[in-house]
Amino acid sequence: MKTLYIISKGMDKQTDQEIRQLELEDKIPRVSLLEDAISADVLDERYLFEKAPGLRRSFYRMIPVSIAQLLEALFIMNRYDMVLTHTEKVSFPLSLILKWFRSSKPHIVVLSRITSVDMKRSKQKIWFLKKTRKSVTRFLIWSSVQRRIAIERFGVPADKIMLLKRGVDQSFWSPREIETDTICSAGMEARDYPTLVNALSNLNIPCHIAAGASRGEIFETIKKLHEIRDIPDHVTVGPKSPKDLRMLYARSRFVVIPLLQTDSDNGLTTILEAMSMGKPVICTKAEGQVDIIQDGVTGIYVPQEDSEAMRDAIQSLWDDPERCKRMGRAARAFIVKNHNIEQFVAAIKNEIDRSVGLKVPRFQTSSPLKSALQANHHELKKSEPEIN
Repeated sequence: MKTLYIISKGMDKQTDQEIRQLELEDKIPRVSLLEDAISADVLDERYLFEKAPGLRRSFYRMIPVSIAQLLEALFIMNRYDMVLTHTEKVSFPLSLILKWFRSSKPHIVVLSRITSVDMKRSKQKIWFLKKTRKSVTRFLIWSSVQRRIAIERFGVPADKIMLLKRGVDQSFWSPREIETDTICSAGMEARDYPTLVNALSNLNIPCHIAAGASRGEIFETIKKLHEIRDIPDHVTVGPKSPKDLRMLYARSRFVVIPLLQTDSDNGLTTILEAMSMGKPVICTKAEGQVDIIQDGVTGIYVPQEDSEAMRDAIQSLWDDPERCKRMGRAARAFIVKNHNIEQFVAAIKNEIDRSVGLKVPRFQTSSPLKSALQANHHELKKSEPEIN
């Protein structure tokens, strides 16, 4: 079976060979695991500008990447048994075109979210979702709130939208036994950094906010962060490479994620990474962020835009290192059991197999994934008792 995997990675990414070498050297998370497991040809920016035929390659340099990916997909799609898309700028237009042409080509769409704090983008995605909700083979999403919204508000058939447990590379993001002399925050979308800075203003606790531009785009939340006057000297701001971010997590006693009100699971990546590193998380209680943190067990929720409550939570957890360690162990155990990268990859692979008519048990895996899952199970047994 041949799969075409359409995803946007950015032209600043290394070559596939360089990425795999960095993975082997433990310098970046295992981002190629899914591509290898599903034996996919990846249609990303590098494919457009290095592998597409000469005339098309020249043309693609003059148009937006998403349009170029859409056109190239239409040119080469007949070579593949199915299509997996993980870039919404391509997923929805391609779904609509396949619907218009009554194509029977299986098409699985990975959705990060449907609604978001960006109202214009939300309206566009909702329009496309309503048009393609029955023609797409399967939507995959990792927010239970967003799945419910898709079904109840936008009429997506329940059997068309699969809830996945988002995976994190628990091998890369793993605990380090070093002194914790700081706290940190990270991420860009839907972040409420003014509340965090205000909460830290009267505390003598070092904090680094790992945030910057993403593929050349600076989120409004980051602009507001840089506009804050009189940021305390013990609060620093700047992006981090994956390896440097891992060390920042390791040095942090816990991680703070201040969120704007959102019905999506913004902050999920940072939460998974931090918990995988064995760190508890202080997080704003938002409507959409409900699937991962267990309040009082693996983290602490604080009210929306309440800098005093956030300050109290930060001071309380900072003053109790043993509680931090206990919550961190519970967080790590939860991630290893429920959100490891091998389970995530296996779930997507099974949906792909099912979409082309292969009958497979849920979470059946290839032998390499089985070995990795067995290793994770062994690690979990050495952790704290199971967290429900």
